[in-house]
This record gives sequence, structure tokens and C-alpha cells, in this order.
Amino acid sequence: MSFDQGNRLVVSEEVQHALETSRPIVALESAIITHGMPYPTNLSTANSLESIIRSKGSIPATIALINGKIHVGLTESELLQLSDPDSNICKGAVKVSRRDLGPAISLEKSGGTTVAGTMYIAESLGVKVFVTGGIGGVHRGAENSMDISADLLELGRTPMAVLCAGAKSILDIPRTLEVLETQGVCVASYGDKQDFPAFYTPSSGCQSPWRVGDADAAARLIYTQLTLPAKLATLIGVPIPSEHAQAGEEVQKSVEQAVRESVEQGIDKRGKEVTPWLLKRVGELTGGKALGLNVNLIENNARIGAEVAVKLSEFSHTAHQSTKTNKIVKLTQSPNAKIPTPIDAENLPPPRVLVFGSAAIDLTSTSPLPLVPRTTTPGTVFVSPGGVGRNIAEAAQNLLPSHTPDSFGKLLMLELAASGLRTDGLIGKNGRSTAVCSLTLEKNGDLVAGVADMGIVETLDPSKVESIIRDQQPKLIVFDCNLTEEVIGVVLRVSQELKIPTMCDPTSLPKIPRLSSALIPLLPPTPKSSRPLTHISPNILELDHLYQKLVLDNNSDEVEQISWEYINSLALDSTWRNLIDNFTQKEARGWMKEQGIIPKMIKLLPFVESFWLKVSSRGLIHFALSHDSHEDPGSRNNSVSYRLGGIHQGKSLVLTHYPSPDIDQEEIISTTGAGDTLVGGIVAGLVNGGSTNEWVAQALEGVKKSLKSRRAIG
Repeated sequence: MSFDQGNRLVVSEEVQHALETSRPIVALESAIITHGMPYPTNLSTANSLESIIRSKGSIPATIALINGKIHVGLTESELLQLSDPDSNICKGAVKVSRRDLGPAISLEKSGGTTVAGTMYIAESLGVKVFVTGGIGGVHRGAENSMDISADLLELGRTPMAVLCAGAKSILDIPRTLEVLETQGVCVASYGDKQDFPAFYTPSSGCQSPWRVGDADAAARLIYTQLTLPAKLATLIGVPIPSEHAQAGEEVQKSVEQAVRESVEQGIDKRGKEVTPWLLKRVGELTGGKALGLNVNLIENNARIGAEVAVKLSEFSHTAHQSTKTNKIVKLTQSPNAKIPTPIDAENLPPPRVLVFGSAAIDLTSTSPLPLVPRTTTPGTVFVSPGGVGRNIAEAAQNLLPSHTPDSFGKLLMLELAASGLRTDGLIGKNGRSTAVCSLTLEKNGDLVAGVADMGIVETLDPSKVESIIRDQQPKLIVFDCNLTEEVIGVVLRVSQELKIPTMCDPTSLPKIPRLSSALIPLLPPTPKSSRPLTHISPNILELDHLYQKLVLDNNSDEVEQISWEYINSLALDSTWRNLIDNFTQKEARGWMKEQGIIPKMIKLLPFVESFWLKVSSRGLIHFALSHDSHEDPGSRNNSVSYRLGGIHQGKSLVLTHYPSPDIDQEEIISTTGAGDTLVGGIVAGLVNGGSTNEWVAQALEGVKKSLKSRRAIG
């Protein structure tokens, strides 16, 4: 049984991807949002914790209940609804510990999960690290009230790591440590001292049984605890940062006063109402200073917790690497094994039934739009295992239906592995099929029409895309127009901000408006600024469509004025026109002039710095504003260069034509993968550097191989 029974569980795309790819995850509670801090500090703190965790290479998984569903990983909107006291969700929010999960789900309540509730949910999903401010414990006077937090019992039965600033200072810490010992919980202090922290102060006056000096040592301890025959929990006490220790001592005096008042007023006997009252009273006595310290210490815990999660992930990966490597060798060592399989036939029992027949893949595609010749059309593609023999075998064996990844997803992962490509960037989406494109080709290999089911790509979360870019900071970002306009806009905006070059392959005509709409808002107001898009690799039809959208269909006087100022700054005089006329008259290049290719690219220069125009059997045209003004000896017959002045001093406008490789038309099997191979070669060249002519020649050689194959050749 699982939380997913009856659709009770909602896991964010970011967390789901991290779970599937074994990336480090840090769980966060939400009771601190709904009950622990006032608005808007609760919201800013929740956002801050997630940001800190991402900056350290881990994935935050804030857990909460929203309308009776368990959410693991929250959106900005969901965090706001849980934080804002005016929202309906926040108004009715309850505190959800382990005992409250069933009632809260069945009554469709919303609420913030406590330490115990968060641990129970997180560990059930395989999350190993949880960060909080402070755990609950034994309340003062518990010898009479028996008021002992469920957090302590949860630590005794839920094997995971919990990092906190010790127990809340309003509690009886010596008795809390005694209960933890009874529950078999390993308690360790973090840092150079063995003092068990007391939330606002680095020492409670009690010693932890163990100490870990840094993230590496903490991860080793946790890994060992989780790989024992029976997994065990680890509680790591992280002292408040030393720069806040003095202020913490002052706040602790107010804590003691608040505790005395709670006894005097009988509040100490009100169960779960005690802690919120004490925290509120401490806040009043300290003039808000306690709240600020609370934020400081939990942010520190998040920072250290994320570092520990990364180290723990590394230990786990290293431990499994040899096993994984041996498994791969075993799967691929047979020369007759075309597709690797995790099933070892030698270890299976003899079959009770043999079925002889066909095993096939059934592929059906539909589109609500008319098929457009020589490009793909948005639609739905459905794949299923088929063949009469295979279907009979499945029915006989009563197999369960396949879950994610779907049939194409499994095939895709096998193909990626066989090509030596990484698969840790793949993101699955429950309820969505793997992206598929169904193509119909002419006898000569040209595309007649196709249906592309790329809907899963449109589920990418823009904030996640931005986070990945800021975290990875690659040398080049490549994207296509299967992404939504919003995601494309994020890619371009963040790349422009971080000065990361971009490359776009438009993909298909119907999706080009996504790119044009994203480019317009990013058009810089001055000609001296860099352009929104660094590189683009369209074919002629896609260039025409982009020109139509950005130039001919433009209704903005401001965009038109900015574009004109940029083109005017290039000062393309009669010298330039003569160069182009002479260039297009040579080597049978009159088609460039007839189709207006060069003027169109010039009109698009305000938006794009460099064009890699795929011109089918005529090869490749590269047109760009280049910092390298010298003429490459290998391209004198194929290139013209026009030196610029003014604000573009030191740059040249360069136009180069690379003819297509010689190939016998009878050898062509498919033309659909050739463009992808060419763009892949260009991307490699842009990243590796070196002579442009050399790496373009390599890319074109790849195109030649691709034309002779049913798939793109890397």
C-alpha cells in the first residue's frame, strides 16, 4: 500500500525527477509555515530555505497537505496559499502529525506537517535527509502531564537523518535526550564541540553521545545507519551560528520567563496549544528578535543539511557503482544481445507455456490539424506493445499494465544508454506519454508529413528550468521550440543575464511563434547590447516564418524603431552590396538572391547574432556578426567578410557557404535526421573551439552518414 492509493499523493516534477535519478533531496516541514511563523516571514523563510538547498546542489521537498492531498514539493502559489492568513487554505490549516494524516486526508483538510508527519511521508518516498528548526521533545513537567512529543517516537521508528538546532529551548532537554536514547536514536552534535544545542543557544548543558565534524563525517554516519541490517535514524544537532550566539542567550532568558508565565496561567496543561503560545510570548518579550534568530538558525540548518545530502548521495552512488558496472557488463557482453535486458534467462525457471508468434510495436498517430507537407504537425502519438503472439503471452501470464516510463520511454532510455549518453537529465511526468514523432517519408527519403506528440515537453516548470541553468552554468544552452513560450523566455532571459550563449533549433513551423513571442520582450533598447539569441539553425521555410513573425507581422512602432536603429548602426553601404552581389553570382549561388535569404537574415539581426541556415542539398549558410575579422584561408572562395566600424568596431559581418557533401541520391534512406546531426556538430564545434571550417566539415560528414541511415548519426 502507498500514499498513491486513491490519488492521495502529488509529487512535484522537480522532486519526482530527483527521486527517479537519485539526486540528493532535502525534506522540509510546513507546520513552521502554517503555525510557526507570522506572515510574511513564513513565506520569505520558506522560499529562502528552498533557494539555499538548491544552491548547494540538492532538491528541496517541502511537504504539506492541501485539500486532503499530500503534496511533496510545493509551487510558489501553494507556498503563498499556506502562508497567507487571508487564503482559504491557510485559514483552515491544521497541524498534521503522524496520527492526523488519516483524518486530514479523509476530511480533505489542508495543513502543515510537523516533524513526525514530515518524516513519515518523506521516508516512505525514499527521502533520506530532513531539515527543521528544532524537534519537539519532553515538555517540562512531563512527569505529571506525560506530554512527550510524537517527534521522539517517530525518530525511533522512521530511519532517516534529521538535522536541527536541537530541541526547542522551551522543553526539558535532559529528559528529551533520555527518551531518544530509549528509542535507540543516534544523536550527534555537528561541529567541533559535543554540546547538544538548545535551539537559540549552542549548548544546552548536555552532551551528545557522538560528534561529527563536517558534512562528510555526517554523511558517513548517516550512510552507515541506513545500511545496517535494520535501518536506524540519526539526529544531528547543529548549533546556532556563533555570530548569533550572544543574541540567542538574551532570547533564552525570555524563553525561561515565558515558561514560568505558562505555568502560572495554567497554559502548560493545554497540550498542543502550549508551543504556539510560548513561541508567541517569546516573540512579544524579545520584540521580534526571537523570530529573526529562528530564521537564521533554520537557514543555517538548511545549508548544512543540503551539503550533507549531497555527500550522502555521493556515498550511495559510490557504493552502488561497482554493482551497477558489473550489471552493465553482464548485459552487454554477449555479442548477440542487441538490446540489453535486466532479466537473466539462466536464473528463470523453465517456462510452463511457450508461445510462438509475432511481437511488435503498434504506433498510431492523429492530429486535429491538417497535415502540412514537409514539416511536422502537432498531434497525439500512441505506442503500445502488440503482435498476436505477444498479446496472447501477456494475457496468459496476467501481466500488470506498464507504468512510467512508458514503452517509448523504456526504448528511449535503452537507446540513450547504447549511445553512451547520460540519462540523468530525463524528466518523466505521470499521466503523460514519452515524446514521439511519427513521420511519413517519400521514396527518396524526404519528409511528406508527420505528427509530433511533444506535449510532455510543455510540462516543464519555468522556475525549475531557471534553477537548473543558474546551478549548472553551462558553456552553451541549446533548446528547440517544443518548449512553451514561457520556458523559452526564461531560457533566453537567464542566459542573457548570465552571459551564456544560446542555440535554438526551431523544430517546426507551427511552433516558431513561441520563439518570436519570447524574443520581442528581450530586444535590447540600444544597438551596443548583445542580442537575445546567440545562434539559430533554421531551414529556409523556418527562416521565412520567423521573418514573417518578427518583421512583417510586427505591429509595434517601438520594436520597429529599435530594429531599424540596430541595422542602421551596421552601416551596410554599397561596398557591402557589391560584395554580396559578387558572392551570389559565383558557384551557382543565385538562389540565395532569388529567395531573399541574406536580406531576411539582416532584418533578423536585431534578435539573433548568428545564423546557421540549413539549405537542404545546397549545404549550410553561416551568417554572423563575428569578433574574428580575419579571413580563414580555407573559406576564401566560400566566404565574404565586411569589416564594421562605429559601435561595432573590431567586428565583421561574415557570410559563408558550406556546400553539402557529395552523396549518391540512391544511397539516401532518410533526410529527417540530417539536420539534427548537423546542428549537433555545430554545437560541438562551438563548445570545443578550433577552426570553424574543420568542425563544420566534420559535421557535414556526419550529415552524409545520417542520410544513409534511418536515424540521426552522432
